[in-house]
Amino acid sequence: MSGSGGSYLGPSTPTTSCAALQFDTQLASPKAQVVGQLSVNDILEIVFSQSGNQQVVSALWNGADAGGIVDPHLNQLRSCMSQGEQYQARVLHVGGGQVRLRVYHI
Repeated sequence: MSGSGGSYLGPSTPTTSCAALQFDTQLASPKAQVVGQLSVNDILEIVFSQSGNQQVVSALWNGADAGGIVDPHLNQLRSCMSQGEQYQARVLHVGGGQVRLRVYHI
């Protein structure tokens, strides 16, 4: 039986390079006081921050925490950021307290 035990199902996570990593996501736990200042095409800085005893990935607007990044790409984003890669997010939509972002490498 050819191929038994060696079938290729593909990687369980995307293998996009850090430089090519880009995805659209919803801002998690948006901070109303910051979100109220955002407009479409504003650029947010993507950084590591602490929430209690956990390291989280946050989006900053002029140094203020706008909310977190929670996405299927988060593990790869964390890995790339840990290697010194930098990311930003462009605001795609703001409405009803929700913010849609495009996260990308810089």
